[in-house]
Order: sequence, then C-alpha cells, then structure tokens
Amino acid sequence: MDIFWITANHPPDTGGMARSSERIVNGLRDRGHAVTVLHLSENDYPEAADNGLVVTSGSRYQSEPERLFWHYRDAMAKSMIAGFGGNHAGYYAVIWARWLKTKSLVLYRGNDFDRIIHDLKRGWITHAILDNADLVGAVSTEMASRIRTLREKPVLYTPNSVEPAEWTLLKTDIVKSEKFRDSMGRGEKSVIAMFGDLKSKKGLDIALALFTTYEFRERAMLLTVGTISDMMSERLAAGLGNSWFHVPFQKREAMALYYAASDIVFLPSFYDGMPNVLLEAMALGKIIVASRAGAFPDVIRDGENGFLFRTGDMADAARTMNRALNMKETARAAMIESARKTIAEDFNPRKEIEIIEKGIAEYLA
Repeated sequence: MDIFWITANHPPDTGGMARSSERIVNGLRDRGHAVTVLHLSENDYPEAADNGLVVTSGSRYQSEPERLFWHYRDAMAKSMIAGFGGNHAGYYAVIWARWLKTKSLVLYRGNDFDRIIHDLKRGWITHAILDNADLVGAVSTEMASRIRTLREKPVLYTPNSVEPAEWTLLKTDIVKSEKFRDSMGRGEKSVIAMFGDLKSKKGLDIALALFTTYEFRERAMLLTVGTISDMMSERLAAGLGNSWFHVPFQKREAMALYYAASDIVFLPSFYDGMPNVLLEAMALGKIIVASRAGAFPDVIRDGENGFLFRTGDMADAARTMNRALNMKETARAAMIESARKTIAEDFNPRKEIEIIEKGIAEYLA
C-alpha cells in the first residue's frame, strides 16, 4: 500500500515522538509499503527529498499549509494518508484525505489527546479528527476506550515499542554507572530514578512527598535525569537536600549509564501515554514502580513484572515503593526476567508494525 505519512515533530532522533515516527515508517517500508513522509517543523530546516522523506521549512508550515496541500496533492491522492499525532499532522491528514476522497489514519500517543481535548481553544481539533478519520489508533487501552465514546468509527489499540537489542547494558556501562553512583554520595541508599521532561503531570509532587512526608530519605536517594522547572528544583532542593541528585537532559545514547545507576524507576504520572522510559527501563531489567495512569497497566502486571499503585494516591505510592525496596533477591531477579520478557515478546517493533499493518488492512485497504 502507498502511505503518505504526516508528522509534526522536530527532526528525527531529537525526541520520543520523532523516534517513534521514524521507527514505524521504517517498519512499514521494511514490510513492502511505499511510505512518503511529510515532516512538518516549526523551525527552518532545508527542504530535502531522500528515500521518500520530505522536510518542510518552518515558514511554509506556519503560514502556508495550503501550499503544502497543492504541492503534494498528487502524491496524497494515490495514498492512504496517516497523521502521526492528534495535532497539526492528524488534522491535516483527515481534512486532506476527505478532500481527495482517500482513507485516513491518525495515531494518538498521549498529550496530543489528553491536553488538546481539554483545551477550550484547541479542543475542536480533536473533535474534527475523531469525526473525520477513517481509523484512529490509541497508545493505551484506556485512551482507546475514551476515544470510542466520542466516535462510532473504528478505534485501534496501537502500543508503543522499543528494540530490546538496543537496550542492553555493556560492561563499560556498568563500570561507569558504579562510579556515578559513588559520585552521588548515596552510601548504602537505593537509587529511585525519574527520567524525561518532568512536567507536573509526571508526578514529581508524589516523589517529593515520598521523601519528606513518608521519610524515604533514610533509605533512598532521588535521581532525576531530564528537565525540571526552576520552581520544582527549588522545592526538591529544600525538601530533599543531599538526598536528591539531578542530571540535565541527556541524549538517547547516554541514557544507559543512568538507567544502570538506578535501582528503581519511578513513574508516578497523573496521566500519560506509553512513554519510552517505561519500555526502555524494563528492557534493561529495571524494577518499575508506576501509577495506574495511561498505558502502564497495559504493560505492567502488578507484582509480576513491576509494581502499580493508585494514580495520585501518595499513601498507596509509599506502600508500593516499600514493596519494591523490601524485595528479596530471588523475587527481584524473577521480576527483572519477567520485565525483559514482556518487552521482548509484546512491545517490540515487529509486534507494533503488525498491529498497525493489520488495522490498515482490515479497515482501510
């Protein structure tokens, strides 16, 4: 099948959405589909056409989207049009597909549904997509169920994935991680880590409560790797003191060191999609303590391959974290093996592409 793929991200390999888009496109091409990518960017990048990849400049994207339609009209008319994300990409995909009387697919990944649907100025974008898309994909079963209440057309659960072979620890990673752990001044304390763009939805308030109200400072340190607001940094510094260690945003290739330095990866989100951090950490054999938000229950079986607590419940988060910290070595090893097996069997790129490809064949062919 010919697919015209629209994505509105930064250039490839600069973020989770961009990497996911690139992975799916490459997977579809590997399975024989002809995929042309229209890459919308808010910044000015030179236009290029290489192996079906088209990168637009910011000026065209911002001020002349109609020019894009007319420029790529013939290519789109012969294809199924896919929008990666419920933002500009999804909106353009469904509108242009309607005009050209072709089929459309929009894949929702997280914030593009939860935040936009509640935005009184932009919520109409979500409704326009849900009303017009022939097929909608959602990255969690919980999100898929909510979307089904807003449309009668098909909704497909399309989970995220990682390549397990890319997330293995080398001996050098382990050696470096031990040196890093020593540099934190942790002593005998366990390391509880949080990764990514740590906005308020990611639950830093719950992490702060664990270390202050529930006194986890006596037995653990909090490691944050990514971006944090100045206000939250001040609160963490005041509340945790030397029980908090922060590392600024790191590129993907540097992340293994910090995963390796962690004993537990903490994901206390109030709402979420299926973040790469969850899948990457499980592939590396990290113990996960997560809320029941978003796709976490789709991946984690409580007590078997990780731990889950009630979303937003600080007391339940504290009880669950205690379960993780108090694990015996044999139980810990079994959970690590189960986590790795879950990712390898159920959340690998081959499985992700098969689900999307089957959905296209069943509903759009």
